[in-house]
Amino acid sequence: MRTLLFTRMLLIKKQAFSTFIWLVMPLVLTTVLIHWMTDVVEDGQVPVAIVDEDNSELSKAFIQELQQIDLLNIQLMSKQKALYALEKNQIDSVFIVKRHFEKQLRNNKRHHLIEAYSTNRSYFYFAVKENISSLAQRKATQAKAAHEVKKLLNKYESDIHWSFDQIVAEGEQREERYELLTVDFSFYNESSTPTKKDVLLSPWGIWAFFALISTFYLLDWIIKESNHPVVVRWLQTKISYTTYFFNTLGFYLLFMFGIDFLTYQLLETKFVWFEFLAIVIFRLSCVALALFVAVHMKHTLSYHFITPIITLLLTFLGGAFIPIEQLVVKWPLLSGISPVYALLQWDVSLIWSIFIVLVCIYVYRKESSRFA
Repeated sequence: MRTLLFTRMLLIKKQAFSTFIWLVMPLVLTTVLIHWMTDVVEDGQVPVAIVDEDNSELSKAFIQELQQIDLLNIQLMSKQKALYALEKNQIDSVFIVKRHFEKQLRNNKRHHLIEAYSTNRSYFYFAVKENISSLAQRKATQAKAAHEVKKLLNKYESDIHWSFDQIVAEGEQREERYELLTVDFSFYNESSTPTKKDVLLSPWGIWAFFALISTFYLLDWIIKESNHPVVVRWLQTKISYTTYFFNTLGFYLLFMFGIDFLTYQLLETKFVWFEFLAIVIFRLSCVALALFVAVHMKHTLSYHFITPIITLLLTFLGGAFIPIEQLVVKWPLLSGISPVYALLQWDVSLIWSIFIVLVCIYVYRKESSRFA
């Protein structure tokens, strides 16, 4: 083993920098792109000032729900500071939660709850107003429902004594439980159920794209060394070329798995073994594919030319760039074409697991017969 490592270090000495770059490239570029996309999203948010004159529990909850709207950058300010920022065009519009906001809602009064200010440069004012108005209307509707429930409880002299807040909380729980705004439908005896919203350009989709490219370029040593004239000298050595070949491949895999483990720790907040297993199988799939292509190539130029084509094809078919959930429902076999799809679903692809084993057997026999 020491001799093999020494031989590998001699061969990799002139390519140490490029090898290191290809190893860390998926992690570095994925991190950079994620931060860049985060900045783009934040820059694309509409700056809106909120003035909380009521400062009640209900007004604070209302503002917290506004802050969860992705397209709005809610900034809490005083009225004087907010109007000054609006005059300087630092924000798009100002919305003031009036005094007695909570008291009026509890008393089933909906008028003059929120006051709005805008200028002729408030380009997103109407869209923002609709979002805030709809949320305020929802709060008002919940308050009205709570009043009606209390009336019914009093009318029928019920033993249940619920407060206003308890009724509103129960109503919100029922909305989440029964998904009142979600509709299932059937069309020509084919049922359709709501599916989870697809995330476009997920971090792991980006990483999968760069991981495929880096794996291919890391394994170009197979072509360079297997087709070199000096390879015939393995006939005169104690160690067979097949042993050297697979030990070198294992040497590269250890470094890849180490970088993958670090990547998973940085991108995910909680470590889940099955998810990391999906990453390991994905990496092995990439290595098996690169290995299968490399043993059939004699020139690195052709190998480097076909690498981007295979990478783009697999990432597109895997749903890294565009959602393919509807296509997978229609053609289930599509989910097994690309290892990227299994990775994004945190699943282990049976097809690619079999492919890994078959490629290892095929390459072992091919390399063993080279100097037989």
